[in-house]
Amino acid sequence: MQARENSIKQLRSHLEHLTNELNKTTEYIQLLELQDEVKSKKDHLGFEPEQEIHELLQKQNMVSHEIILVKKRIQKLSAKAILKVELLILPIVVILLFFVAANYAIPPAGTDSPIKTRYVTENLQGGTLDGFKYWNIGNHTPLVVNIENSAKVSNQKIQAIERAVMSTGTITVDGSQMYHSNSGTNKYFIGWQGALQVTSDTKHNIPERFNIIQSSNGEGQIVITLSTIKNHDGYYGITKTIVNGNHILKVFITIYDASNLTDTQIGSMVRHEFGHALGLPSTSNTEDLMRESISTDHSYISECDIDALQKLYNGTKLSADFCNIT
Repeated sequence: MQARENSIKQLRSHLEHLTNELNKTTEYIQLLELQDEVKSKKDHLGFEPEQEIHELLQKQNMVSHEIILVKKRIQKLSAKAILKVELLILPIVVILLFFVAANYAIPPAGTDSPIKTRYVTENLQGGTLDGFKYWNIGNHTPLVVNIENSAKVSNQKIQAIERAVMSTGTITVDGSQMYHSNSGTNKYFIGWQGALQVTSDTKHNIPERFNIIQSSNGEGQIVITLSTIKNHDGYYGITKTIVNGNHILKVFITIYDASNLTDTQIGSMVRHEFGHALGLPSTSNTEDLMRESISTDHSYISECDIDALQKLYNGTKLSADFCNIT
């Protein structure tokens, strides 16, 4: 018991050191991005600071990833300390889970029922946050998107996920059928990479390039986990964003019961959750891609979603009713 407490104490000390290191790195990146600092380095040091910024951003990602691993280790050790208590209450938990399973209906695959999702933003200390969040990356720097296929879904489902992220295709829809618009036709994007290619310059660089990998080691800035587990609260998708201040460090997207979802449903959910991964909050507009309960029929990226993202990366906090058309 004493050895476990000492281990937890050492890990917490290491966590504090890593957090301080991350804060220093972030502050230095911000300094380098100032115009006067950039000019000074070009004149006196004889090299472009963009390379140093890129290296510091890589260090920032590495430190933030190590912080997450340390936190998981602390949680694991702490969990062992309360194992006896958990065993005592296990029968009660089983009864509660049975009650939840019996009383909460989950829409089966193949229906057009809205699918419940959840979006959570946490700081490095585990506290939940509100407000606008954005990636702090260099111009044209790609984000690595890791698909963890724990559910061993088919290649067709993996391709549906890749299209939701990488497609540059568009569709044209009668405006009276989507987003409560009554005039003309509207263009919608199938994938985020195509949608982000039409964005203009913003105060903070909007991610516009993505590299997709498949790994089980938690690599990448955005990790999409396809799980066999059914969420007991009825959610099919949850996005958890880890931030430091206003800067997004890493995003975890979990798709529950992935094997029983259709290709269309998985594509729609990833398109929605990826909007959160880029920083978009939920909207109260019941017809928009970013509403909490998404519809597989109305799940494409609108020009309004793109405009909202541009406002976000220009430092504007979005209202809860963004993309509502009156």
